[in-house]
Amino acid sequence: AEGGYDSNVFLQNENQEDSFILRLTGYLDVATEPPQRQREGETNEVEPQKIDFRGGIGVRYYQYFIDRIAPNAAADAHIDLSYNPSRVFSLQVRDTFRRTIRPFTDATTPEGETTSYGNNQNRGSLDLVARSKSGILEGSAGYTNIFQFFDSDVFQYGNSLTHQVPVRLSWSFFPSSALVYDATYSNQTFDEARVNSSATLLSDNNRIRTTFGYNGSLTERLSLTALLGYSAGFYAIGNDFDGVIARVEARWQPRPTISLSGGYDRDYRPSFIGNFTEMNRLFLDTSFVVSGALLLGIKAWVSFDKSGLALAPDGTLLGNEPFRKDIRVYAGLFGEYRFTSWLALFGRIGYLADFTDFEYVGADPLLSPSASYQRFDAWLGLRLFY
Repeated sequence: AEGGYDSNVFLQNENQEDSFILRLTGYLDVATEPPQRQREGETNEVEPQKIDFRGGIGVRYYQYFIDRIAPNAAADAHIDLSYNPSRVFSLQVRDTFRRTIRPFTDATTPEGETTSYGNNQNRGSLDLVARSKSGILEGSAGYTNIFQFFDSDVFQYGNSLTHQVPVRLSWSFFPSSALVYDATYSNQTFDEARVNSSATLLSDNNRIRTTFGYNGSLTERLSLTALLGYSAGFYAIGNDFDGVIARVEARWQPRPTISLSGGYDRDYRPSFIGNFTEMNRLFLDTSFVVSGALLLGIKAWVSFDKSGLALAPDGTLLGNEPFRKDIRVYAGLFGEYRFTSWLALFGRIGYLADFTDFEYVGADPLLSPSASYQRFDAWLGLRLFY
């Protein structure tokens, strides 16, 4: 149970509206027993499991204290099943569903106060995994289906269906290090009838991305992920892209109660403005435990983003500039104090900002903030564990 405050509910650069928020969250998780709990007898031997399963569902109810937003519920659900997980050949079936409902723009529509900002995404995958008997070499290939859809009619031009074919390879060495390779082909399609009446130009596309690098521990306290690759996108209408992508992340744990991680991301992400966004992001995350009961954390990132040519469906410019360039910033503090093993008090404050000269010149609601904005939010609540 949480009480919260949002200083800029609709992420606007002017005429901002704030609100107090009540959020109630429930989560249930179910899993098969891990090997550690199955060890019996003097030999501590474990019979390999044929089925490894984990599943869960979470629901978050939001009550905003302004009339323009009706009560709504967000959700998360996941199923992860592996058949013969420790054998040379195994099968993995995964499905994850995520629903968010917090506003991302100001939708002035005939629906008025009852406009829903529900954004739903379901990702299902089937992978065949092969590994050497020693476990040093491992590879997988499969199929992933991603379906994204919105509650409100004014946002459903963003509904899409994506088919992906991922291939992954890894070679483990030393106790916990590996060279990893990943390649993915994606085909994304939109509903043509809805796109033709949309606020922004969206295009069917084909994308490829591939990375190669290192992931693992350098010392007992220091670990590293270093990946370098290439990505390209080919669109039926609008700009294509291609270029180098990279991820470098260092993780340091000087003590069991202290952890620090930071790094750099360069990537191309699908976007509702200009087909794609080129992203360069620096990030930092740290946490530490005090007296075994108080957890404190800091998270911060800054991202320098640039979209492809931002067009309306009729081919005219979507905003006052041909490309949307943004500097996005986030900084947050988190704390949690556990009174007992089943009860905790927690709080979080965060600052999110987008600095851009881009301003949307149309009248229809976008699936992205229409211009620059700043938002401060704060939460305080109780968490119960069982």
